[in-house]
Amino acid sequence: MTSGNNRTRVLAEVLAIDAWHDPIVVGGKSSSVYVEMSFREGRLGGSSPDFPFTFRVNLKRALLTVRLEPPLEIERNSVARSIPESETELKRIRVAKEVALSSVEGKLSLNPTALAGALMASGSQKREVTGEDELRVIQHLPETLVSPRPGGPREYSWELEPTYRDSLRGQPWDPTAGPRLRVKALSALPPLLPTVKIEVSCSLCDIEIKDIKLKSSSVGQSVKSFIFHEANEAAAVQHLKLVLRDADLE
Repeated sequence: MTSGNNRTRVLAEVLAIDAWHDPIVVGGKSSSVYVEMSFREGRLGGSSPDFPFTFRVNLKRALLTVRLEPPLEIERNSVARSIPESETELKRIRVAKEVALSSVEGKLSLNPTALAGALMASGSQKREVTGEDELRVIQHLPETLVSPRPGGPREYSWELEPTYRDSLRGQPWDPTAGPRLRVKALSALPPLLPTVKIEVSCSLCDIEIKDIKLKSSSVGQSVKSFIFHEANEAAAVQHLKLVLRDADLE
């Protein structure tokens, strides 16, 4: 992608990503592949003719995939499996999220207070969540849950979802603490070196669009009210998602 095209401009608003790997050699030695990512809320539409609105956009979930060309293969025992590392802890957090989202408060927004209450609850017993409890949850849990998804000898993916926020924020891991995986060449490298492809994808339902505003200040209030009637606003959201999909996201 070039820095001037629409794909880069839109994607750069919600995701920054960089990837690199050690030199790839033949002879049994594997090479580390590193991926650095950072998510944020994007503010789009200001200068783009594609959008008659300005709006805010977030990603609620994403999938990072590393794909290799032959003769490269993944060294299976080198893969960064998950954050948190304990599968039991991962399941406990997921169950707590479901409980929090099923509550009255959770239906409106997932928040640290609701998650802290669900994590501390035991059976039908309920405890009052204090500010100290909430702070402990935030300090103990990672901002992003990272779940591994194997895809064969030349592909590996990680599902990314927020822990106690409504959408992805910040970095899911320390990119310098360790590689996502290591790769090795099973035979001599061809003249055209094989690629290590890094891909980020997202479902349409996991794109959150809000705070839609018409650009034109000359539109009357009655017209705005018609456009932003609940059904019309929902249609506008779906249209914007399709535009984003065509621009960047699978």
